[in-house]
Amino acid sequence: MASTDLPPIMLDHLYSMDDNLKAGGPLLLLEDARENPVVGDEPCPDTAPVIDPASISRCCIEKGLFPAVPLFFQYPCSISKGWSEWVNRELQDPATCNILRRAQVLDDIFLSKLWDVHIEAKMLCHMVQRWSAATHTFVCSWGGFTPTLEDVANISRLPICGDWSPFNVALTPEERDKLAVLRRGAPTSPSTSLRFSNWIKHFGDANRQGPCRLAAFIALCLGQFVLCNFSQDCLHVRVFPLPLAIARGDTIPLAPMFLGHLYHLLDQTQLLE
Repeated sequence: MASTDLPPIMLDHLYSMDDNLKAGGPLLLLEDARENPVVGDEPCPDTAPVIDPASISRCCIEKGLFPAVPLFFQYPCSISKGWSEWVNRELQDPATCNILRRAQVLDDIFLSKLWDVHIEAKMLCHMVQRWSAATHTFVCSWGGFTPTLEDVANISRLPICGDWSPFNVALTPEERDKLAVLRRGAPTSPSTSLRFSNWIKHFGDANRQGPCRLAAFIALCLGQFVLCNFSQDCLHVRVFPLPLAIARGDTIPLAPMFLGHLYHLLDQTQLLE
């Protein structure tokens, strides 16, 4: 949470109260909510949950608890150069397609060729400011809503269930050797060895047929489109055990991981205010 002493330049010029939302009724104290139900057209607390206003950035901004500060949406919007060509090349191999199909990620990887993202910064600011970290919902005048596991599965085609816990993937000695190769990344400086562009140039080279090729291919898809850091254009080493399991045809529950990661990132926005 930012200090209220921040200079005016820190105020978010995209923040606006003019969004055509109607004014709500008076807020109830949480401890009194069930003893003093709202009458009239408003729902009774017995049938509708009461959300703590302190968990919603917009309410805190309007109350003056902290100022509206700039939000920078740093997701890498465009697909890394060479990724679509790498996907096309890998999916020409029937054996690779069979492995990815068994792991239930073939559709997701195919769709990733088209996942250019156009950022509507003003709309995203309005949405993020309505996120409640307490309920993991966007709170609007007409009620709350949130991305669901079904949404993730339908849009991304990621698997909901799996063969392994993503936090406890058992690796063979050979796979541990491959893990060490992935952690080293591309043969560049340590600070750039895991960057998407360098990764594609090295592991996605059509003339390179190393033992880590398929795992490196899956790792980039996970790192850029599923479990990205949103703050830097590079892979994170935490994803590497997952592509090694997927490369042998195992299914990992990626949809719940993506949704939980999204919730976590949205929760962090309040800490940045």
